[in-house]
Amino acid sequence: MKTRQIVMTGMMLALALVFQIGFRQFAQPLVGPLVNMTLILTTLYVGASSGVLVGIITPPVIALMMGIIGMPLLVPPFIAIGNCLLVVAFDGTNKLLGKIAWKHIPAVAAGAIFKFIFLYIGVRYLLSLFIPKVPAPLLSTFGIAQLYTALVGGSVAIILYRLIPSSSFGHNVE
Repeated sequence: MKTRQIVMTGMMLALALVFQIGFRQFAQPLVGPLVNMTLILTTLYVGASSGVLVGIITPPVIALMMGIIGMPLLVPPFIAIGNCLLVVAFDGTNKLLGKIAWKHIPAVAAGAIFKFIFLYIGVRYLLSLFIPKVPAPLLSTFGIAQLYTALVGGSVAIILYRLIPSSSFGHNVE
C-alpha cells in the first residue's frame, strides 16, 4: 500500500468510527447508511482493498469493542462478510460497466443486493445452526433494513462523489 492509500484508508476508518460512536443512539436508521456511504466512498476514492479493510474493521470490530452488537462471537463475522460483499460487488460492477456515465447506480444496487441476500440468509439460516432460536430483533435488523441502509448509503456516496472532486484527495483509482 502506498502512503496515500494508508492515510486515506485511516481517514475513512476514522470517519466510520465517528459515525458509529457519535450516532449510536440512532442505531441502524442513521448509522447503517453512514457506514455504507463510507464503504462506497472508500472504494471510489482509495480502492476496493481499502473498502474491504474498512468494512472488516468497522462496524464489526468497533461495535464489538463498544458492546453495540449482542452475540459478539457470531454476528460480527456476518457483518464483515456483508460489508466485503457490498464493496466487491460495487467495485466489480463499476469495472464491468467501464466508462458508462451512470455506472455507479447499478453498482450500488448490485452491492446492496449482495449484502442484503448474504445477511438475510446468513442470519436466518446459518446463524440458526449455532443459536436454535434467533431473536426476532436480530432477524429484523438483518432483514430488509440492510437493503435499505446499503441503498441509501450508496446513493449518498454517489452524490458526494460527484460533488467532491477526486483531486481533493490526490488521484482516485478509477
